[in-house]
Amino acid sequence: MLQAGVPQKSLRDLGNRLRYGRNAPLSDECVWIDPREASHAYKRPKSGPVYLRRHSGTVADGDWDLGRREVDRMPKISACFRHFVDGESWEETGIIDEMLARIDKHGLFDGCRNRADVIARYEGIDRMFDNVARTRRLEPVASRPERFRREHGGVLVHIDRDGRPMLAGNGNHRLAIARILGLERIPAQLGALHRRAWDAGVMEELRRPG
Repeated sequence: MLQAGVPQKSLRDLGNRLRYGRNAPLSDECVWIDPREASHAYKRPKSGPVYLRRHSGTVADGDWDLGRREVDRMPKISACFRHFVDGESWEETGIIDEMLARIDKHGLFDGCRNRADVIARYEGIDRMFDNVARTRRLEPVASRPERFRREHGGVLVHIDRDGRPMLAGNGNHRLAIARILGLERIPAQLGALHRRAWDAGVMEELRRPG
């Protein structure tokens, strides 16, 4: 709980409720987004505030949402398109070598410690793609036995000033699969929310289940 910042998040929830009322955003809240609109990812600024998973539920003004990059050019998402759309093997996409390089640097990356772990991980992603293609649905984290808190561990998105989702870290493969399959609505973990989007009432739409 401490690692996930739950005490701080609980205080943030209380502060949000006092400031924004009973419908205030919650940390780790499950929101529903159109993955086709999540065409960009949050890019951490060189200066100024940086918003991470632990800042989930933060309502923030300013220009923090202007730094961005195209999601389809990100290594994991690009690999998914090359694998599922173009028919390349995971090895051919380069993602296996990318993961092994990260493991060499960090020792542990995405729960993987060696090549066997990486291969098993991507076999699991193949199974996930097949399941989502069959059901046309991504299930919320809260529906899983291993759930922790609300949508913690889901596709993490910040909401920019225009109310559009920006990938903010976790969930690259799930977002890629949703985009490839043309899903119209998927669950996500709320990250930071731009004050202008809050003032525009975007949370009502984000809370509408898919």
